[in-house]
Amino acid sequence: MVEQLNQAKQQNLPIVFLDEAVFTFNTFKSKSWSSAYSSIKVNDFAIKVKTQALIAAINLDGGMFDYVIHPKSIRTEEFQAFVRKLSQRHDGKPFAIFMDNLSVHKTNISKDLFTELNILAIFNIPYSPQFNGIESYFSLLKCEYKKLILEKVMKGDPVDAVSLIKTSIAKIDDKKTMKCVKYGFDCIEGQLKSIQN
Repeated sequence: MVEQLNQAKQQNLPIVFLDEAVFTFNTFKSKSWSSAYSSIKVNDFAIKVKTQALIAAINLDGGMFDYVIHPKSIRTEEFQAFVRKLSQRHDGKPFAIFMDNLSVHKTNISKDLFTELNILAIFNIPYSPQFNGIESYFSLLKCEYKKLILEKVMKGDPVDAVSLIKTSIAKIDDKKTMKCVKYGFDCIEGQLKSIQN
C-alpha cells in the first residue's frame, strides 16, 4: 500500500477513495429524542425498505467524486462499470484508486481492467478502515440516512431508500467529505511515523 501511494505521489496521480456500502431495513436509528412524557411509536412491520448498495468515490480535491446506487449488492459487472465511469471522469488519464480487499476488487477481470484503463490500484491493509477516508464518509452518510428514515417512519410516510440515500449524500458538504479523505491520509502518516520510531 505504501509503495503504491508513493508511486501515485511521484507520478502526481489523482487518488480517489472507493468503497461500497449497503443500506437495509436495519440501517435506521433505534433511539431518538421525543417530547417530555411521550414515546416515539414505530410500527416496524409496516416499514418496507428494499436493500440498496452504494458504490462511491471521493477525493481530496472536490469531495464527492461520483456514486452509483444498485439494488442489493455490487457484483463484478457493476464494479467494472463504475471504474470505467471514473476513468471517463478523468478523461482517460491515469489515476489511482484506493480501495479495500473486497473480492470484486481483486478478480483477474478487475486487475485486467485497471491495466487497460491505466489505473494504479492501491489496496488497503486488511482490517484498517481508518486509512480509507471513504469509511469515515460512510459513517456521516449513514448517520444522515438514519435520521431521514426515522423521520419518514415516524410520520408513517413510505420509505424510498434510493431517494433517502441521494438526499443524505446531498446533505454532506464537500468540505466534510474532503476532511474524511484527509483523516485517512493523516492516519496513514501517523502509522508510518510510529513504525519508523
